[in-house]
Amino acid sequence: MKSYFALTLFVISCAVVMCHPPPDPEMRKYIDECTKDHNVTPKEFHEFMEGKAASPSENLKCSSHCVMLKQGIIDEAGNFKPDVAKSKMPDDKLAAAIDDCKDLSGSSACDTAFKITECVLSHK
Repeated sequence: MKSYFALTLFVISCAVVMCHPPPDPEMRKYIDECTKDHNVTPKEFHEFMEGKAASPSENLKCSSHCVMLKQGIIDEAGNFKPDVAKSKMPDDKLAAAIDDCKDLSGSSACDTAFKITECVLSHK
């Protein structure tokens, strides 16, 4: 469930994926493309998904935005679409996490995506 939760979010976005294949091949594709496009290492990504990223890079933040953008749950400007995100969630616990995190914003679209992802992951 932990890896499914993380993948559904990284969406939100993304590697426990490096250890467990995601349930959705399309999500895996998004994660692979976005981490590659933003030069995020599997180790950096994994640490983030495990809540161990002490000082996340801008690249990591932007890979989160990239995945969320591909999923249609955030736009280019960083406007989060909680209703779309909830429609992709497998259970009510994740929907409640989205409600708790939906109003977070950051200094950029990447920072906003990262903060929302980090918040939702903290609810797992």
